[in-house]
Amino acid sequence: MSEHLPEHRHVRLAEIAGTAGVSKATASRALRYPESVSAASLAKVRQALAILGANGQTSSPGAGEGAGTGSGPLLIALIKPAVSAGNVDPYSRLAEILTNRMFALGIAVVHIEAITERNETLLETILGSEHGGPAISGAVVVGGGAAGVLAGMLAERGLPLIRISNARHDDGISRIYLDATGGIDTAVAHLVHLGHKRIGLAVLRDSAAPARIAGFRRSMAGILHIPATRDQAPVVEAAGGAMAGVAAAEELLDLRCTAVIACAPSLSFGMLEAAQRLRLDVPRDLSLLTVGDVPDADVVQPPLSQVVYDWATVAQSAIDEIRTMIAAGDARVHVDYTVDPDLVLRASAVPPQRR
Repeated sequence: MSEHLPEHRHVRLAEIAGTAGVSKATASRALRYPESVSAASLAKVRQALAILGANGQTSSPGAGEGAGTGSGPLLIALIKPAVSAGNVDPYSRLAEILTNRMFALGIAVVHIEAITERNETLLETILGSEHGGPAISGAVVVGGGAAGVLAGMLAERGLPLIRISNARHDDGISRIYLDATGGIDTAVAHLVHLGHKRIGLAVLRDSAAPARIAGFRRSMAGILHIPATRDQAPVVEAAGGAMAGVAAAEELLDLRCTAVIACAPSLSFGMLEAAQRLRLDVPRDLSLLTVGDVPDADVVQPPLSQVVYDWATVAQSAIDEIRTMIAAGDARVHVDYTVDPDLVLRASAVPPQRR
């Protein structure tokens, strides 16, 4: 499906929606019936049209504060790894806050999902060598995987960028490091305070897993004064998807864990499903504490206790730093923050009960 935009050229609806960070349905309504969508969504779609050269706009409302060189708005790429089917995007809330705040500053945001096989093409598109498109001034890269690889490629080409991720690499790229191991320390301390001694850890099988596992075992050893061997501090590494979370939960329950720390939304939802299948009650039979952001954690049953980051502060720090880099015209400006998460108590973790 495409929309005819006579001022310049044809663009696909999916391209407009992806650039604006809205659904295709919202983009279509904004184009056909502008009064039927919110002002924020309409502004995003119009901004996308300007970026794509689909109309005569060369700037956006409020562009004065965010404007770069030339007559158009500052263009910043917001890059995330593509989320496979069955997984939950742990950075969806952060991306939403980044997008809204940059649009409010008059910054044009181009949303890009990194996929390993497409990274070479994305690299050239971002740098403005295709279609005569406007070059992007900088990038905020959220998460790892293919997005992290693309970040390295862009850094080599001199694009100002900042990464937000829970994996630390000595690669010289500016980053805001989300200290998941510190979050695990907090989670272990809270569960031990509640009286749990048989605590398991469920992590995704990715580049951050070794550091999380090591941090978990250090915390267990230091707080419980035990050797924290594999038997005493059980860990399950899982692939993505809710079914992997179910399998991880069943394994940890077989090991008689009374509490589990889950390090991804899919693992948390898998734990809840596994408990339901086994007719176990969360939190009476199994306490669950999530490290990281779970969408709608306060409305699921039971509401999930979390160790989470202040996404608003993280987003504002990233925006401030990337704008400073771009204004300085020097991608070598180096930023290295560490952000510790906070404990948010809800109903999914209680003192241990007999099973």
